[in-house]
Order: sequence, then structure tokens, then C-alpha cells
Amino acid sequence: MKNILKNKRGDISITILVMGILAICIVAILSFSISSKSPKSDFTPSGIIEEALIIKEKINLYSSLGFDESEIIQIFDIKYDEKLKIKYVLLENNSVRVRYNLPE
Repeated sequence: MKNILKNKRGDISITILVMGILAICIVAILSFSISSKSPKSDFTPSGIIEEALIIKEKINLYSSLGFDESEIIQIFDIKYDEKLKIKYVLLENNSVRVRYNLPE
């Protein structure tokens, strides 16, 4: 039992290992805390896509309620692409633009 307590060769490598693990844990905790403090709030593409889907549902609702197509185009600012021959809704939020093509 006394020989195990007096063994000095293993102490240095164990100490280096423990200090290395502590250093890795501290760096990981710091990186998580720094990354959570600066979220990027200007990039919200999911919100714009959800808004486009809501507009599509509103268009379906208005057409089922009996609104004319010209009224629906005016209400939702629907544009027509001559080249592709499709109707679309253009939504913008800061630097993100979404062009949602409407089905026929």
C-alpha cells in the first residue's frame, strides 16, 4: 500500500491529463456563452416563408368566398411574370426577398 502512494511517475502524466481536460471544458463553455450572446436577428427566412404560405391560404379563402380575381390581385399585390406565365407574390424583409409562385 505504501508503494502505491509513493509512486511519483504517474503523477505528472495524470496532472497533465486533468489540466488538459479542464482546459477543453473551459474553452467549450466560453465558446457556447459567447455564441449565445450574439444571435443574428436580421436573418429570418422562416418567418417570410410562413407569411407567404399565409397569403396563399388567404387567397384561397377569398376566392372561396366569391371575390373576383381582379379584387384578389389588388388586395394582395399579386404580380404576373410574362416570361414564365405565372402569378407570384413578392415579400421582402431586410436583405431577404421571397418570390412565392402561386399555383393556377
